[in-house]
Amino acid sequence: MSRKSKQRRERVVALVRAAGAERSEAEGARTSEASDVIRGRPGRRSSEERMRAVLELLAGKASVDQLATRFGVQSVTIERWREQALGGIEQALREGTTESARERELERQVGDLEKTVTSLAIQRELLQRAIAQRPTRPGKSSR
Repeated sequence: MSRKSKQRRERVVALVRAAGAERSEAEGARTSEASDVIRGRPGRRSSEERMRAVLELLAGKASVDQLATRFGVQSVTIERWREQALGGIEQALREGTTESARERELERQVGDLEKTVTSLAIQRELLQRAIAQRPTRPGKSSR
């Protein structure tokens, strides 16, 4: 990092700290959290960071723009994280109430087997009736 970049960064940090001192304690806590985040490469956030951002957004602790600035991503990215999280929550809640694909397949197989057993039972009954009604073989003649 060049000397000018370091000086510029130090000035920005000093301005952020000065602005944080003038804010209320709650806002000051958010500012200190924001300065703790190391941005790194834009768009490269761990799942833990994305989860923290979405939870703060859903709890109303920070706006989309504040989170985008803090995490070094575009606001559209924060909104996409929120939609993905809500979709995951919806899917997780749906799983407990509906059958899985495996359960549906097993239910279909059980239905097929029940039909087969019923058909075989009917055929057996018909065969037994036919045998019972068949005339007996003639006996041997005494001649």
